[in-house]
Amino acid sequence: MSVSHTHVWGWRIGIWAAAVLGLVGLGNSGQARDLTAGVVATEMAPEQQYPYLSGIVEGLAHARYVADERTPAGRSCIYEWFYDDQGTPQAILSAFARFPDYLPGAVIAAMIERRCGP
Repeated sequence: MSVSHTHVWGWRIGIWAAAVLGLVGLGNSGQARDLTAGVVATEMAPEQQYPYLSGIVEGLAHARYVADERTPAGRSCIYEWFYDDQGTPQAILSAFARFPDYLPGAVIAAMIERRCGP
């Protein structure tokens, strides 16, 4: 398996895991719906948003670590971006508002790629 294939597969696993975690975060409203970035930004309680976002980030950071053949540089960049820059959670929610029909993990993955590279 090539590194690029491993890299793409790892990101897909992270995004899938983030979507599954999100279904737990909103509870069961009695009807099926897509957990989009817009739903997270507008319907999730503010006290649930940060743990939800950090769950996505953790999944993507681990996927990056595995894709990078267990070298920590990419994962460290992701952690610094999310945990050290206090404006990042609000920037993510703003991006969710701009891209409400996308999956939350896909929006965050694109932001991470801009900041930390592919």
